Amino acid sequence: MAAARCSPVVPTLLLAICAAASAADQELTHLHFYFHEVDAGAPNATVVNVASLHRNASTFGDLNVFDNALREGPDPASRLIGRAQGVAAHASLDESGGLTAIAFSFSDYGEYSGSTLATLGHLSVSGPSERSIVGGTGRLRFARGYMTSRLLSSTATSIVVVFDMYFTLAH
Repeated sequence: MAAARCSPVVPTLLLAICAAASAADQELTHLHFYFHEVDAGAPNATVVNVASLHRNASTFGDLNVFDNALREGPDPASRLIGRAQGVAAHASLDESGGLTAIAFSFSDYGEYSGSTLATLGHLSVSGPSERSIVGGTGRLRFARGYMTSRLLSSTATSIVVVFDMYFTLAH
């Protein structure tokens, strides 16, 4: 008796259907908070320029590191929920933005306390930005999604940025 043959298309199709159903079952999580940055040179600065070419007026090639407060609200006195630690590279020749890699570490944010989210992407200086959420730790392990950010307020020494994060967690 001849052995029954199964086309490789059938298992591949079944796997694709199962993966799509699994992705549809994942719940989308939304986090909303505020990033408070104090410019270099000001007391208690949270951002520092660590490399700068400054051969002309351009900031292309500059590299900044930061350790900014994450707060529940736009008021600098609102509850501290964590820190945003990362690197920003001025990587755009036309000065329209740059590349950021940020680790959001939550210290007092309910069920996410002790967890982190890792992000990467282009920061636009002219308006809202959208960047990728590429992973996480703790309760946020295997996070995948995106975040949006926009400048809420700015003074001579500080900025406040509002963040909205949308992601799913692998089970």
